[in-house]
Amino acid sequence: MNTWLLPLGDLTPEQSRIVEMSPDQNRVIFGAAGSGKTQILIHRADYLAKTYSVPPERFRVFVFTNVIKEYIKSGTKFLELPEETVSTFDHWCYLLYQDNISRKPPCIRGRNGRNRIDFEKIRRSIQKLLRKKPALQKILDFALVDEGQDLSPESFEILSLAARHVTVFADSMQQIFADGASEHHILKMLGIKKRNATLLAAYRNSPYVAQLASYFIADENLRSQYLSQINMHQQTKERPLCFVARSFKDEMDRLAEIIRQRQLMNERVGIIIPTNQQLFGYSKGLQERGIEIEKTVPPKNPGSSIDFEFGNMTPKIATYHSAKGLTFDSVLLPRLINNSFQWINDDDLRRRLIFVGIARATQWVYISTETGKEIADMNILRIAERNHHLTIQDGRTPPTKAQTQFTDDDFDAL
Repeated sequence: MNTWLLPLGDLTPEQSRIVEMSPDQNRVIFGAAGSGKTQILIHRADYLAKTYSVPPERFRVFVFTNVIKEYIKSGTKFLELPEETVSTFDHWCYLLYQDNISRKPPCIRGRNGRNRIDFEKIRRSIQKLLRKKPALQKILDFALVDEGQDLSPESFEILSLAARHVTVFADSMQQIFADGASEHHILKMLGIKKRNATLLAAYRNSPYVAQLASYFIADENLRSQYLSQINMHQQTKERPLCFVARSFKDEMDRLAEIIRQRQLMNERVGIIIPTNQQLFGYSKGLQERGIEIEKTVPPKNPGSSIDFEFGNMTPKIATYHSAKGLTFDSVLLPRLINNSFQWINDDDLRRRLIFVGIARATQWVYISTETGKEIADMNILRIAERNHHLTIQDGRTPPTKAQTQFTDDDFDAL
């Protein structure tokens, strides 16, 4: 079976130790991008279910989005974990709300004028319900949580009330929701004094991908810590590339060209876009240029079929939020212009988003922007270029081989 999941025997001793931690207390595990948190999550679910004979209805694995749920499906099938045991936290709360409060969920008017489910209100209602009804408490023997830093604070009280044991995997450097819970709040709500483990090595990002990503970590200590954890072999000496297009058409044409090049190299390609509107626009533009592409968007209704499959080599396009947890050989980040991020007022949040996007890549990163519309963080990319960690190419000048390859000195410095 084609799966991203490593066999249990291939995990590191530290990863295996976390898989087999006793459920006698709640656990909080921190680890950088690429440190194997999702690998451990799935193996731990399998270990706890089989070791303690927990039936499927008594445990849940909570992932951040329906897209990552589809991504990890091959891993859960490989371990024969029932599909219904993996869910987003909001969907689980939604089902609990329907069963115990009302079949009609609360809705709010969206920006497009359409009603959408008010998941925030549902979470608050479930929080109150579990406080008042002890019979509904501890309905799960265990719950495992991926990307815990982006769950809302009340989510952890819900988890502590609903499950006998909770293991949370998190990374504060990848927090991309302003209302995500802090480490202090997670620990407090789960009744533990400190994190149980920190994964000290990252195995996904190659050194040059990690170097570029590190420029978007504001804290110098965290940046140094992140770089010190990189334990991935550099397969090629190809530098990340930033293309400054003369126009939107120029940017689209080059993006299509880059995708064709990476496909000839038999790479899994991910295109990561700031907004859903851009996702559909770019999908259409690439299809017009003869590029077959799959939009990784969740189904409109639970149980509906999806139009993408992570088991094939077709390039995938996703928003930054949907791409969390995904991995590709090459990641392409087009349209890094100010207008793409005008919905974000926080510079740190925007940079964390870009960090998350870059960190989806194992081997190579491509960035594109447009002359006169460059993102405010272009100064960061200029610094990366001066330090020989990025090539910035003007759309009017083709790159030389020397620009796109590391020298031996550059490579050794990584």
